[in-house]
Amino acid sequence: MGLIQFGGLGSGLDVNSIVSALVEAERAPKQLSLDRQEANLQFTLSGLGSLKSALSNLKSAAEKLADQDIYNNRKVTTESNEFFSASASSTAAVADYDIEVVSTAQGSKLTSNVFTGGPTSTFGTGGTLTLTAGAETFFIDVESTDTLEDIKDNINAATDNFGVNVNLLDNVTVGVDTGSVLSFNSSVTGSGNDLAITYTGDASLADLSDNLNTDQSATDASINIDGFSATSQDNTFDDILEGVTITTLVANTASETTSLSIDLDKSSIKNQIENFVKAYNEYFSTAKELGQSNEGAEGVLLGDYTLRQATSQIRNLFAQSISSVSGDFDSLSAIGITTTKSGSLSLDSGTLDDALSNNFDQFDELFTGDNGFAEEMSSLIDQYVGSNGSITSRQESINNQLANVTDERIALNYRIQLLETRLSKQFAAMDTTVAQFNNTADYLAQQLANLPGFSSGSKDK
Repeated sequence: MGLIQFGGLGSGLDVNSIVSALVEAERAPKQLSLDRQEANLQFTLSGLGSLKSALSNLKSAAEKLADQDIYNNRKVTTESNEFFSASASSTAAVADYDIEVVSTAQGSKLTSNVFTGGPTSTFGTGGTLTLTAGAETFFIDVESTDTLEDIKDNINAATDNFGVNVNLLDNVTVGVDTGSVLSFNSSVTGSGNDLAITYTGDASLADLSDNLNTDQSATDASINIDGFSATSQDNTFDDILEGVTITTLVANTASETTSLSIDLDKSSIKNQIENFVKAYNEYFSTAKELGQSNEGAEGVLLGDYTLRQATSQIRNLFAQSISSVSGDFDSLSAIGITTTKSGSLSLDSGTLDDALSNNFDQFDELFTGDNGFAEEMSSLIDQYVGSNGSITSRQESINNQLANVTDERIALNYRIQLLETRLSKQFAAMDTTVAQFNNTADYLAQQLANLPGFSSGSKDK
């Protein structure tokens, strides 16, 4: 419920305006101080958030360079993607091969004779079909009412179907018979893994099993690698070349080969170095903007110790040589990364390419390990952005201060409400007292006016 307002009827004063003015005079200085404190805290918090984000991105880029795995990645190049695909792990030897795909692995194909009754043909009292290819098996129950088309659908829809697809060809003629034919295609490849179908039940089911025609047998894939032959029951060869997986797609023409080259994946390392330089320059740009001193456009972290310290320590790290590197490539400048006059980084692509080509083995020494540059950079930045980092701690402190400001606003509003209530009561009491005095004065004036010989006007002498 709001305060009861008094209009100064007894005193003639504008009591409401007086109370409001007194309350505002009490509120304004403290509220202005809280507003300024909150704005400054929010500005600093925003600046620290931008700084932390830029540093975190730089740390992430450094950690990718510190990952030993990227220096062991392999790049696979094939003369053509038509005949086979290939992939290589870090254990694959750097080498070139000539590969001929002699044949690809295939599944078997079976077809039935013509059912002159067409797709509605049924099979006596029914029974069970057992479909097997290699070690795979599943069963289909055939009811007396199941048609040829029903059997086809049931096989294709079986949840344990290991890869048999059945097609129904209608209105086909073989010899003197016209009707429907079932075609069975098995995805199980490899020599000896032909699809076999047996039955139990009505003898007419032999036409869907024992009496099928073999159109294609299951076969192995076969390849020649530098003149040496190898086979696989499927189209994958992963035990011929260590760390290399070859998947056959299409057979080459007779005696034709396709080259396969396995090399160190230097392009991915170059890409990570480029990303690192980009991340640093983005950090540098952010830090410069946050700390700028241009009149009228001062950065939100102008003069901030954390900003100045982080930038100084990172710059010092760029100037250091890595003592653990045994060769000449012991600094970023040796691989083409230099600092410009403005403070940003510049990357000489030619110098980097030369270092990758001729001194690749030193890259992991430069960037990885406890003393490597990338590891040092990551550890340094973690002192700022980690869970116990200085920026993280300052953000927590500022958020606590903002919470205190909120509490102080609540306390101020409560105190002002009490003040407004007290002043309203005091002025109401005053107004009542003045009204009583006025009433008494009016009464006395009336009584005096009624006395004999009393006149409120002046007499002539």
